[in-house]
Amino acid sequence: MPAANPNLLPLPPQGILTVRHYRTGNPLRIAWENFGVLKSIEPGNPAEAEEIWLAPGLFDLQVNGYSGVDFQRENSVSEASLLKLIRALRRDGCHRILLTLITSKWDSLLNRIHRYRAIIAQNTELRRAIAGWHIEGPFLSDQPGFRGAHNPAWMTDASPNHIRELREATGTDAVLLTLAPERTGSNEAIAEAVRCGFVVSLGHTNANPEQLRTAGSAGATAFTHLANGCPQLLDRHENILWAVLNEPSLTAGIIPDGIHVSPALFRILHQVLTSDRVYWTTDAMAAAGAPPGRYTIGATELLVGEDQVVRNPATNSFAGSALRPIEGIRRGAKMLDQPWQNVWDYFSVHPAKLMGLPADLTPGSPAGFCLLRSV
Repeated sequence: MPAANPNLLPLPPQGILTVRHYRTGNPLRIAWENFGVLKSIEPGNPAEAEEIWLAPGLFDLQVNGYSGVDFQRENSVSEASLLKLIRALRRDGCHRILLTLITSKWDSLLNRIHRYRAIIAQNTELRRAIAGWHIEGPFLSDQPGFRGAHNPAWMTDASPNHIRELREATGTDAVLLTLAPERTGSNEAIAEAVRCGFVVSLGHTNANPEQLRTAGSAGATAFTHLANGCPQLLDRHENILWAVLNEPSLTAGIIPDGIHVSPALFRILHQVLTSDRVYWTTDAMAAAGAPPGRYTIGATELLVGEDQVVRNPATNSFAGSALRPIEGIRRGAKMLDQPWQNVWDYFSVHPAKLMGLPADLTPGSPAGFCLLRSV
């Protein structure tokens, strides 16, 4: 039988404790400061080890907003609201994110990045939590179903010049760029993005298998929220799901809420894909970590019910999620019938590896850590 659910323990600002490693169960004596920065970690005395588990902080590569804060409405986002957001995420097990910006007018998107970077640069806590950027659009498919909640009026083909402008705006920060490879010029843009140090993910796309292979050869290495950003009805012989599963160069992001991907499909995806080809994400928007009600993604007003499903009232389609990261671990473990310790890396080590960032439990690591008790 799988182990009980993980219960996150509140993390004091500093402390010393003997705990158990989440994978091995080995006792470790740790000391920390600043709400999750390890000062030291060394073998512990088994007789002193409490039934508390130590695990690296969760790392979410796709956060559109959280706890009532919407990244797409930059004029209403301040340093205080960003701190509110990252502290709510940390409370829910997530120590690092990629700040995600979706399709908008290109100049507006670049201006938004510049404004956020100026705010983040002034605050050590924000710099530690916001590890980089996920730019999801505007280089996406404008076809109904595939475009999801993105506004097709602002979509455009990607060019190497777009990529260079994006690199100038983001400085040396880590960047995950989602685009649709069937758009004109995408392969040249992918090659330039890789040259600039970006990680390129495919998504919101109706690409055929050959277009996926060509994009992989150009340097794309991931796929954004697999089984979403596509119509409900797909050709049973040739569709984007089969094509991605058959493309070994791509690591797939999956939303473990049981809503965006059904439990049966969730299990099938994990059976077909090797574990190193999967990472988990919430695709959270402002309603995540907040009560039901009306929220926004940019100019679009969304309705979130008691069932935590985010819907666009105009189309009744999904638009992001209200999933809390620790709840993603619980639901994912349940759907796979696995102990939570066995799935933790999908939401911590795997996304960090995709981005080329550390996720280890070592002193000073930006990954942070969580303390948990099985209940």
